[in-house]
Amino acid sequence: MDRHPFLPESTRRMRLILAVAVLGVACSGGKSGKAEAAAKYDPSKDSQAQTGFAEQLPPPPALGPDQSTSRVTGCSDSENPSEQDTVKFPPLVPGSRRPSATEVQLGQQAGGVWVSHNLTHACCTKAKVYVQRLPGQVSFFETMEGTPCGDGCTCSSKVYAAAGIPPGRYTVALRLEDSAGSSIVKQGDFSVAAY
Repeated sequence: MDRHPFLPESTRRMRLILAVAVLGVACSGGKSGKAEAAAKYDPSKDSQAQTGFAEQLPPPPALGPDQSTSRVTGCSDSENPSEQDTVKFPPLVPGSRRPSATEVQLGQQAGGVWVSHNLTHACCTKAKVYVQRLPGQVSFFETMEGTPCGDGCTCSSKVYAAAGIPPGRYTVALRLEDSAGSSIVKQGDFSVAAY
């Protein structure tokens, strides 16, 4: 049954042609608009801007339970530690006398957890990472080794560490250790799946 029995045949054809024309214009305009939007917006650039340091790291290694790995670059990796390291690797927390972690990220991967961050510390010292796993808990302990040089000289390093752990729920923490004791910088809860 026709919805508009009293409209002349030519009017019905015009409505149909007009509807098809409007739909065609809308679809063609939408395609070019989507193409322009896709060309302008690059989600990978957006995620790199948000995560910063973590995007510069290689993918986490596959580690078995109770295996760990760490990598430290910057001032801690200096071939000839000296006060000049502060020029090449300036401190991210100026005036800090104790090690200070910034831009700390904790994460999980299949069969493990990881931490990455920037560390401001005394010149001529090197960051070392140790991992401790207890039931339901993984702690990344960072200590500074070596003798500081320069009066109040500080520089920065980038630290990454990963630990393989059995499946389960864990509280993961980054702890900085120094002569004043241990302090938790960041912690989070993760549910780790098997490989």
